[in-house]
Order: sequence, then C-alpha cells, then structure tokens
Amino acid sequence: MKRQLFFGLSTGRTATMHLANTLNAEADCVCVHEGKFRHRETSGEQIIPFLTLENRIAYEYPERAAEIIRSKRENLYEVDVGAASHFGDIAYNYCPFLRPLAELFPAAKFIVVFRNGISFLRSATQLSGEDEVPVGWPPEEKPLTDLERYISLGRLQPRKDTDEAKEWDNWGAFEKNVWLWAETNRIVLDAIQTIAPERIHSVRFEGFIAAPLDVYSGIRQFLGFETALSEEVKSVLLSRGVNARKDYWLPKYNEWSQAQKAFFHATAGPVMNTLDYDYE
Repeated sequence: MKRQLFFGLSTGRTATMHLANTLNAEADCVCVHEGKFRHRETSGEQIIPFLTLENRIAYEYPERAAEIIRSKRENLYEVDVGAASHFGDIAYNYCPFLRPLAELFPAAKFIVVFRNGISFLRSATQLSGEDEVPVGWPPEEKPLTDLERYISLGRLQPRKDTDEAKEWDNWGAFEKNVWLWAETNRIVLDAIQTIAPERIHSVRFEGFIAAPLDVYSGIRQFLGFETALSEEVKSVLLSRGVNARKDYWLPKYNEWSQAQKAFFHATAGPVMNTLDYDYE
C-alpha cells in the first residue's frame, strides 16, 4: 500500500514550521519543512530539493510549472522514510505548483494555511539582523546577507508588462509585501477551485494559534491518522512558537497612514474579502 503523500502551503509566516515539527513527531509520519528536517528552528538533513528559484520561475511562466515540479518531485514515493504511512512537505514555495502537484499525485492531500493580510504584512520582514526565513521583501536600505539575497531571487514579483511591474521600482517594502500577500493567496485560491474539495484542508493561522489542539485534531482527521494523539506530539504542538517574530517592523493598522490604508484596500482588499478577514 502506498503511503499517504501530503503537502502544506501558504504565504509563509503562518506557523508552518511549527506544524511540520508537530507532524514529524507523529509515530507514523515523516514531515519535512521546505524539503528538510527541522528541530524547532534548526535545519537538519535536506531530503528533497528546495524550490527557491523554481518558485519564481513557475509563477512567471505558469506553462513550465508542471515540468518543473515533475523534475523535482516525481520520485517522492521512492524517498526512504522507513515504515511511515504518511510523508509530507510544507513550504510556501508550493503555491505556484498547487495545480500541477495535484495532477502529478492524484491521491495527495493539501493543507492550505491562510493568515490575515495585515498580520502577515507586519510579520513579513525585519528591519535589522539576518532574517533566517526571509519570506517578505525587505526595506531597500537593509543590508542583506547571502541567504537573504539568495531567497530574494526566488521571491514572487509582478510578471513583466503588468501595471504592477511598471510600478515595482517605485514601491517600498510596504507596497511590495501587500502585493506579495494578495497575489500569493490569489494563485492559491484559483488553484483550489480546480481540485476536489476532499483533497483540500484549509487552516486559519489565527485559529491554529488560539486553539492548537482543536485545529490540529482537524488536520489529523483530514490526513487519516488512526491512532490517538500521543503525549509526545501534544508536547511539541503546545510548545512555544517556532520562528515567531519578537517584534514587528510595521505598526498596527490603526497607525498606518491614509495612503498605506488606501493602497492595502485597493491591492489586498478583494482577497481579504474572499477570505472574510477583518481590518482591525
């Protein structure tokens, strides 16, 4: 019997590293984060290729997404994960690949994590020091490490010849990250419409943080775990947050300028409405 494959995806900054740690603690499951094992924030062995650069290529050239993901993931059933009945990978850079992944692996399941755009935006980057998981666009004036520069090469930005591409160089980190949140969620929401609903399990970051046991119970049921939740897994789940920001580079929404609020409403408003998120 083939093991159950699953993938997790989101904009990033949605506690997916913590979720991967928790799932990997399950006796019958091997779960990596961005292709590598994690012990909390510490990176371990990379067992499947990371998709940093491919992420952007697949977004800019959607017609190449199926070919790229096949070349990087078609041998997943051959990866040695021992006797595990479940094998998963969670990574933000699966977003442009959701549709071709569902076609490549017809029995795979997908955990999609959403986060309020305002909350994401405040957490997307940091003003100083190395951002070890640099999901968002950093401020132009921030000195970047080699890691941050490399990740930037694969981060989504507007396709050529679009109105957003023409404005890109005039935008700061605020505008770029608003666009990034909205566009990443848009491509995910579009792809979800093409996949059978029983293969998709949506999670709200806010709910996962507020009621981790309840939300994780739903994830276990979706993936088909047959054993009861162990104390070991529960301990990992309820441990302190992994990769959580200690401070935010952006103030709360009510302290934004009118220009910032107007840009956010125009760019991210439709997706905020689709996801039924409030602004306060």
